[in-house]
Amino acid sequence: MAGPDPSATGRRDCRGARNRPAHGGENLEGSGSRGRGDRVRDILEVAAASVATEQGPVWILATSAGLRGLGLGEREAPSAREARALGIRYVKRPRWTDPTRRALEDYFAGHEPALDLRLDLAEGSPFERRVWEITRRVKYGTVISYGTLAVRIGVPGAARAVGNALGKNPVPIVVPCHRVIHGDWSIGGFSSGLRWKRFLLELERGQLELGWEGGRERGSRTA
Repeated sequence: MAGPDPSATGRRDCRGARNRPAHGGENLEGSGSRGRGDRVRDILEVAAASVATEQGPVWILATSAGLRGLGLGEREAPSAREARALGIRYVKRPRWTDPTRRALEDYFAGHEPALDLRLDLAEGSPFERRVWEITRRVKYGTVISYGTLAVRIGVPGAARAVGNALGKNPVPIVVPCHRVIHGDWSIGGFSSGLRWKRFLLELERGQLELGWEGGRERGSRTA
């Protein structure tokens, strides 16, 4: 598959890589200047790579500071026009994307990978970042309900708000929002589509022992 033109400036935000920026990890402020009052923004250099899966490619967007976005099933990297509007320029920097690429290749090969990757996430409210941070601790081969996750974050009863925050997660798999389901074991939502959520859960099924009866998951292990 052809990658992006590294001489072009651009990017589609990554909510898949298309619509969303990235979440807060080590660099919670992000590596680019985005102040509303700024007349001139810094140009943010971003490297892109992809990993092939049976569900389609997974695009990786990374800066020198870390992983910035993952796009599940995207047929192409964010366009140059869209990236220019965000003050982003593509560069060839394999060392920025290689750690994520290797981890994802292990993951899609059915292995439990080390996903303790550096993140460079530019967007997200303090609450959203907290949701992403706690979700990142949900272990491979386990699931958790939106309500239980809300309790862990310290906001019992905020399951809907937790779900909304997960819908803005810019780095799925690394922040494993696919492991968050409804309390009745129904699958819940997923920003990249339920086809992807089912695929990711089935990939971990050897550990999770989930069934798919009547559109609902049944399992014995929760995070």
